[in-house]
Amino acid sequence: GGGVAETGEFHLKAPMPGLVVTIPVAEGQEVKNGQVLLILESMKMQNELKSPRDGKVNRIKVKAGESVEQRQTLLSVI
Repeated sequence: GGGVAETGEFHLKAPMPGLVVTIPVAEGQEVKNGQVLLILESMKMQNELKSPRDGKVNRIKVKAGESVEQRQTLLSVI
């Protein structure tokens, strides 16, 4: 395993401070391993934050255009 539990809730956290560009998923949506959950812009670079496993988007805690801090929880997948 890659250290990610297959059960329980996965919290997607910002790997660095940045600006939420877009969130191409919605709450309740089924997602696949490797699917882009959120695009975060930092230092003029766009970072695709991906799901580590199959699941369902549980709660989106941020919105497009919002600035986030490093390690801030952006959304969760169950």
